[in-house]
Amino acid sequence: MKKILSLTLFTLLLQMSYAQPAPETNADGFVSGQVLLSDNSTIAGTVKENIRKKGEVTVLNGGKKTKYKAADISSLQIGSSNYITYNYTFYEVLWQGTTITLLRKANEPSGIQYNGNEPVVITSEGNVDDYFVKKGTGSLQLLTKNTIKDVLGKLCSNCAAAIDATKFDIAAVKKAIEECDKCK
Repeated sequence: MKKILSLTLFTLLLQMSYAQPAPETNADGFVSGQVLLSDNSTIAGTVKENIRKKGEVTVLNGGKKTKYKAADISSLQIGSSNYITYNYTFYEVLWQGTTITLLRKANEPSGIQYNGNEPVVITSEGNVDDYFVKKGTGSLQLLTKNTIKDVLGKLCSNCAAAIDATKFDIAAVKKAIEECDKCK
């Protein structure tokens, strides 16, 4: 009986030692993070993301909760995930090279934003979880299975022949973007 108990305890300890460390999360779902506001000020604290549902994040800093929409933020780091905002929309940074960045759309912007007292209708291209590519400070370009060869062909015309348009999963897209970024 002692051998079985010892073996069970040893097995549990062994499994716990291989566990991956996760970002610190408290009971309310807040994770350590950092927010870069549009005025280039930085707020560090614990962050609760509600990007997919409401298009906002809540920052707990000094016991005070503050909600930020995509219009208020330039970039955001939550645990190991990085986000940027563009046209009132959050985009998750999947891969970043020297000149090209691969993004995934994380939310739909709310339909109406206010510019002072005037309502402005905001739309963005693509659906949630669509891939986008951005070169330098240029605009975002939607990547689909049908357009990947054209988009990457324009971004890196010298390497366009190496792009395999038959595969369109995240690994193949990352590989194509990486090759495009390396190409001069």
